[in-house]
Amino acid sequence: MARRVEADHGWEYDTDLAVASGIKVGGYPGWTQSPDWPVCPCGLRMEHLLTIASWEFSRGDERRWVPLEDRPTMAGWGFDSSDEHPWRSLQNPAGLMLGDAGGVYIFVCTSCPQRPHDHRFDCS
Repeated sequence: MARRVEADHGWEYDTDLAVASGIKVGGYPGWTQSPDWPVCPCGLRMEHLLTIASWEFSRGDERRWVPLEDRPTMAGWGFDSSDEHPWRSLQNPAGLMLGDAGGVYIFVCTSCPQRPHDHRFDCS
């Protein structure tokens, strides 16, 4: 199925469909660097709980994550667009900049009753 979607739309599963960008609860981290999952003292890999990201989307093909009601604002979108273009406010509504457009990922062990947690900082 993923190969058909790639053939029909040009979207790759790993980079375009598996991970939603932006600030979110749950899902998977959108690692910029190599994945670095923390391991709980109990020996299990911790689960992703929360992403705090600099941007809600970064590349041109990530426009599909923009809410439908905000898509008209994307007219004329492009990285060569001026900083004043309205899409910039959609890209970074919280005004964050973590490192070089990076993110912080919070992890938790759901197997341990104490719910130990850890974090990773990831940027380009």
